[in-house]
Amino acid sequence: MLPLAWLLCVTWLLAAVLVSVLRGLRGAREGRAHLAARRIKSPTIYLFSAYLLVAALVTPHSPGETTSPLLWLAFAIPLANTLAAWSSIGQAQPKGLTRLGLALLHGGALLSAAACILALASPRFVPVWLGGPGQ
Repeated sequence: MLPLAWLLCVTWLLAAVLVSVLRGLRGAREGRAHLAARRIKSPTIYLFSAYLLVAALVTPHSPGETTSPLLWLAFAIPLANTLAAWSSIGQAQPKGLTRLGLALLHGGALLSAAACILALASPRFVPVWLGGPGQ
């Protein structure tokens, strides 16, 4: 992956973590931590992650793969969900632009994590526009 792509992905991930921590602490101080806990306890994200984990274990590795990217996505998706849940409790009723901004931030964080995972686990399959061979 290109150094600029790494920089953008890591910066995006750090921004998502920072916003989640700040908004989560604010929401927890204002008594909304139970809302984040309810979202984190929802089983849907864990069922999907379990599906990815099983797929990672039964899918044969391609040449050049160190581990399956699905394996790491199975762990990254619940973490991204947790960040988004904590970020969501920062305000009781966020305005439309705040909601859109948070959705773009956390959606982009998941895409950034996926790009980093792909670059580390399967560098051969990184697209050309990210600096990979693009096979």
